[in-house]
Amino acid sequence: MSAKNKLTNQLKGASKLYEDFSGHDAEEVGRFKKPSVPDVLVLIGEVDGIMYRTVRDGELELYVHRFKAAARPMFAVSPNGKQIFLLGGRYDFTERGIVDDVDH
Repeated sequence: MSAKNKLTNQLKGASKLYEDFSGHDAEEVGRFKKPSVPDVLVLIGEVDGIMYRTVRDGELELYVHRFKAAARPMFAVSPNGKQIFLLGGRYDFTERGIVDDVDH
């Protein structure tokens, strides 16, 4: 698969995921330089949960997801402390938001 086709497929998948979750059409909001992932990360610990807010079906919503113990990702940061990373874990992001995937 060419790099262009791969990018097109990723954009289609990202748009569908966003539309399924948010309830409205995906649109380009801007272009950002993708940060590089450092070769070294500082492992901090496990993530118990995540809070986030977004507009869904036209309404501002606040979400709190508490990971089941078996689904928790690891929390790591870049060596300069300016980027955070979730590593591993057993979860998916779906039209329902974050869903633990520990029953499979």
